Amino acid sequence: MKRFSREMARMIALVLVTGVAAAVLVRYSPGTFVDERELNQQLGEDSLAALRAHKEHNRNLAKNLVGYFRGLAHGDLGYSESNSAPVRQLIADRAPETLRELAIGLIGGWLIGLGCAIPVGRFRRAWAWDAASSGAAGLVLSLPAALIAYFCLTAGAASGAVLIVVLAPRIFRFARNVLVQAYGSAHVEVARARGIREWTILRTQVLSDAAPQLLALLASSASMAIGAAIPVEAICGSPGLGRLAWQAATARDLPLLMNLTMLVGLATTLAMSLSEAPGLRAGRPGAGDTA
Repeated sequence: MKRFSREMARMIALVLVTGVAAAVLVRYSPGTFVDERELNQQLGEDSLAALRAHKEHNRNLAKNLVGYFRGLAHGDLGYSESNSAPVRQLIADRAPETLRELAIGLIGGWLIGLGCAIPVGRFRRAWAWDAASSGAAGLVLSLPAALIAYFCLTAGAASGAVLIVVLAPRIFRFARNVLVQAYGSAHVEVARARGIREWTILRTQVLSDAAPQLLALLASSASMAIGAAIPVEAICGSPGLGRLAWQAATARDLPLLMNLTMLVGLATTLAMSLSEAPGLRAGRPGAGDTA
């Protein structure tokens, strides 16, 4: 119970620091208080004066943060001026699309990554397959997620398919080393010598031995997917939270950007906390597993 309380306190502190950091960066970024609506010649002096007064009010960062957290305590996430809608409504409308894409990316990435890693572990002497799959994974890993999204967009692929391409090589690289080690265990060789079928060996021996490492990798891959979703959705034009975050950043919409930053921080921190949970920490993918 004490450990759970410490983890919750750490998560809350990290999320709050993330939100405040986002607010500070937006507040002091160049052109924060430039409003293109002032260029509209149809606006009268009263409208221009109201716009300038509103911008002047937003200059007080500390006062705005206090007001935001006061509203947050009552469930009020604020109002997005760039979208002319409450932030809660925008997140509720866009979240299902992002969750769907994350689910497609994780399921597809695991099917491809694990499906390519199992033959490498089973046929450890088949160097040609190992070299080909590792080389392809390394090539994709060398490309930024935004560039992969651009290539997939020109090919007509959806955002979920882009996340599969981004995640699959990372999952493969981690899972490959884990499964090679599991298949090299002595009890696996004994089971094979006794004539046990390979599917049974994989299910009862290999995957059971590698379960802690693979579960830690599952939590880590969720964090990877969340980070990759923002540039992927922004480039592919998907109506999800990633594109909404990009629009909020370009419009310097502070209430919306703070909420989205804290939401991403919460999801990422939760995923990493799960990967560090007791029983998974020993199997957490480390630097040595990526070689």
